[in-house]
Amino acid sequence: MLVARSCIAFLVAAAACAPAFASTAAKPDAGPWSGSAELGGVVTTGNSSTSSVDGKFRLGYVSGPWTTDLHLGVLHASAAGTTTANRMFGDLSTRHTLDSDSYVFGNLRGSHDSFSGYRYQTSAALGLGRQLIHTSSTDLRAEIGPGYRLARIDGGATQRDAIVRVHGVFSYRFTSKAHFDQTLTTIAGTDDTELESVTALTTDITGALALKLSYTVLHNTVVPLGTKKTDTFTSVNLVYSF
Repeated sequence: MLVARSCIAFLVAAAACAPAFASTAAKPDAGPWSGSAELGGVVTTGNSSTSSVDGKFRLGYVSGPWTTDLHLGVLHASAAGTTTANRMFGDLSTRHTLDSDSYVFGNLRGSHDSFSGYRYQTSAALGLGRQLIHTSSTDLRAEIGPGYRLARIDGGATQRDAIVRVHGVFSYRFTSKAHFDQTLTTIAGTDDTELESVTALTTDITGALALKLSYTVLHNTVVPLGTKKTDTFTSVNLVYSF
């Protein structure tokens, strides 16, 4: 609770300074490149000593029928000098439009989580995607395709197996300044099935700055003994879009 209150206080203070910052940074003209950077952090001292850093970066490029998105992220938390969370991940997706609703995709994905029971999990997949809903307020698209995965359990051998990747993205815009996003990714193989769910609510503050509340669920069906199958992360971050 103390961490949550400190995080909220940090973001409120940052939001108060946002207008001065935004007024000095002109938003660039629309072009093939777009992206965002988000950061949240908490440090407490006194009766408890904790710290956490949650950072994410997205870079997108659009050229004709091609769309490429790169996502990177890091999460680190500690309490009383002991690390309690340490995760890094990367995701690179490329889409080629076939018609107004359909496209083919390629995806590369990798993660390292010191507390998941896996030293690393990496995968590559190819497949088909389709825009199911596209209106002024609502977007829904889904992807499915086969692939291959390399993963290594802590203290164990490297796993190699064929996979099926299923990915869905839902977005709903309440107003011009607030939107809801839900992303669900499933990577199913013979050795393990990975599930990642990210639920986020984003509200614009001013200019290119926004406040984002997100809840992430990570699940592996097969983990070493003594390791929980599900991890959850709640974060409140400032987002700068460009």
